[in-house]
Amino acid sequence: MQRLILAALAAAALAAPALAQEPAKPAGPSNQCFRMSQIDNHTKGDDQTVYLSVRHRDVYRLGMSGNCLAGASSNDALVMAPTAGVDLICRPLDLDIKVHTNPGMLSPCIIKDITKLTPEQVAALPPKIKP
Repeated sequence: MQRLILAALAAAALAAPALAQEPAKPAGPSNQCFRMSQIDNHTKGDDQTVYLSVRHRDVYRLGMSGNCLAGASSNDALVMAPTAGVDLICRPLDLDIKVHTNPGMLSPCIIKDITKLTPEQVAALPPKIKP
């Protein structure tokens, strides 16, 4: 019995360095992540959708819960901040977004989903919606 316990402890001790060397992985797929500092532009699709241009080549669709964008135009500023103080955005909870519609008025939005669009999906967007 004592040998079995010692063998288990030895195996755990050998496995610990291997586990410690694995880098932390983002919660979502790596191709779905982007850095907030790399956002170039945005456009409003409708009352529940914002499109972000990232690195002048990728487009992400942010689906909002509710109609937080109602009454906002594509010219209205978005106030964005990472929620965890980290620039990497992989999940809806990683980004706090508000729409600045009137002087001093910020309308908070709850992001439901973030989707990286394929080149075909970007090409299918109407010109006025492409960020």
